[in-house]
Amino acid sequence: MKRVISAILVLMLVIMFTGCSSTPTNETPGNGDEDPGNEKVWSKTTPTITVGFGAGGGTDTAVRPVIAEMEKYLGETINVLNQDGGASAVAATNVLNKDHDGYSMFATGSGAFAGFGVNDTSDSTWVDWVSFHAFTGPAAIVVNPKSDIKTMDDLKDYLSKGTQNFAIGSFGNGPHVQTEAILQLLGIESVNYMTLGSCRDAGISVVAGDAEVAIGSFSALIDFVNAGELNALAVTTGEGWTLSNGETIPSITTLVEGADDIPQLCETWPIMIPRDAPENIIDKVEEAFNHALTTDAVKKFAEETGYLIVGYTGEEADKFYSMQTAAYSWVQYDAGLVEVSPESLDLPRLEDFDWSVEKAKLNK
Repeated sequence: MKRVISAILVLMLVIMFTGCSSTPTNETPGNGDEDPGNEKVWSKTTPTITVGFGAGGGTDTAVRPVIAEMEKYLGETINVLNQDGGASAVAATNVLNKDHDGYSMFATGSGAFAGFGVNDTSDSTWVDWVSFHAFTGPAAIVVNPKSDIKTMDDLKDYLSKGTQNFAIGSFGNGPHVQTEAILQLLGIESVNYMTLGSCRDAGISVVAGDAEVAIGSFSALIDFVNAGELNALAVTTGEGWTLSNGETIPSITTLVEGADDIPQLCETWPIMIPRDAPENIIDKVEEAFNHALTTDAVKKFAEETGYLIVGYTGEEADKFYSMQTAAYSWVQYDAGLVEVSPESLDLPRLEDFDWSVEKAKLNK
């Protein structure tokens, strides 16, 4: 009997010991073993990325697929708000005026952002932001298939007449600055611009016959070109672009003498967060961003819409943005489009660009 009682006591002690040392399955392990995939990045409310251009434009088109994959990776919702104005300067200012707590972010075209200073629309520069650049890609010069303009030579003749209707998304955006650089090479002093809010709207105006020619981010126009509703005279990458039907759109470098540097002005469409936002949020945004670029959905999107995946982050992104700011600012100033001198903003010409000097601005 004593042996039976002793065995029962031993069994009870074993059960009590193992029960106390076990971790309940409905609780999260402690002591540093937390699963980061289950931690919310934004615990207080839903974050918002404000796109500085209208819905359906080049910037909007570029960032939404990436954001969608970031949401899946993080298991959280990210709101997207479109706020046009000042070539995205209005949106940038509004985001910077909010708390830098990581809940408010910004998306734009790198060319438009680069021109803030010389256009006197915002004091914000790349120094204020951490940026994540998914894609780069060309702008495309497009005309209506019924137009008499069939070649770049035809376009030059048309622009020389001084009665042009040349549609762009907004003053100072990437395609507009590239146009100015091309016009200088063609010997055209000025054109009659129609600013329509987004690159897609510029293309639509040509489809509708309201404008004779337009330039816009190719991603916002490629479906019109593939459908035969627009003819693309040139793209601004170093090599031509082959469409789904096998037709190749020539590179501007093969059509305009001296245009070899034009591809350097190709934009990116970054997602940005104030540089002094909480480091843990910046790190998780970058982690989700990097993951998004590896997904089949984003790769397919890039292939179908005329983008090249580059994935600039960290110092690489800072250096790229710094160079774009210098390039875009000087192109606009040399073309007589702005009165603010890049020199007054301490912006070097590209031939004088020194990253070690520009990088030091982060410490000021």
